[in-house]
Amino acid sequence: MLNLASLCFPDQDKSCFYCCPPIRNPEADPLDNIEEKRCLLRANRKELQNNLADPHEISGEECWGLGFLDDQEKQAGCLLHPLRHQGHDLRHLTGYQFKCANALCREAQVFTDLSEAEQKFCLDLCQGMDSFQYSSRSNPLMCLLAWDKEMVQIIIRDSLKNEFAVQPIDKNDKSPNPTQKSSTFTNKYEFLWQKLDFRLDAFLTLLVAGQNGLNFLRDNLDDYIQLRDDLFLELKNKSTRLLTISDTPLRPVHKLKIPLTLSRLLKFGANLWELPSGCEKEILQHIENKLTTFLP
Repeated sequence: MLNLASLCFPDQDKSCFYCCPPIRNPEADPLDNIEEKRCLLRANRKELQNNLADPHEISGEECWGLGFLDDQEKQAGCLLHPLRHQGHDLRHLTGYQFKCANALCREAQVFTDLSEAEQKFCLDLCQGMDSFQYSSRSNPLMCLLAWDKEMVQIIIRDSLKNEFAVQPIDKNDKSPNPTQKSSTFTNKYEFLWQKLDFRLDAFLTLLVAGQNGLNFLRDNLDDYIQLRDDLFLELKNKSTRLLTISDTPLRPVHKLKIPLTLSRLLKFGANLWELPSGCEKEILQHIENKLTTFLP
């Protein structure tokens, strides 16, 4: 049976350190100033014992506990993690133990919920990458996993059906190399991360692609985007009416009885952060009615 590692440590040649340090510019990417980062990770590993002898809290933007984990400088990650210190968690020395111990990105959660075959498909997209490339949000795998689990599964099935599956390296294989295969996947589905935004579109695209397939979504993308933007305006107007007639308390939309993907649509698309309790059914019905004008 295939023994799959976590998304953080897929193999011995790379790791993901995107969530480190605990506070950083959300637009920062591991591929930015890569040689500077490489020198910093190397220095942190070299100076670890000195830093442990005289620890100091970090600002959050840069962490002395983040460094290369191996002599070959292939994997990067937390030098203070309990797995490296016989179960003793040293992350408290930076002042961010609680945040670091509870860090689990959405991509990792989605990856964990996939089947073994689906996980293998995902990791095969990253053959030949180093830790900097793998940790980047430009990594096609991270672009894929940003979507909700069900949408990820639809994309994987569509890719396999259309023979865009990425296969393990085989010296006798004369098909395109792993980088070319990954690029093929990226080019075929780039509309999902170039023209769409998972925060705005994950809920609606799942309804569209789940019923009519990804090709329908791709072929009618401009019409879909227009419908989505119209829907945002309509939801704003509806919220104004709901706030006027409702006497129920307001709740943050992520606490309403709706999927996370819908709460993101309301927040980042319609700029609705609070709504009256009990409005879920009306909101969902409005979205369903709107989609009937688009779906065949």
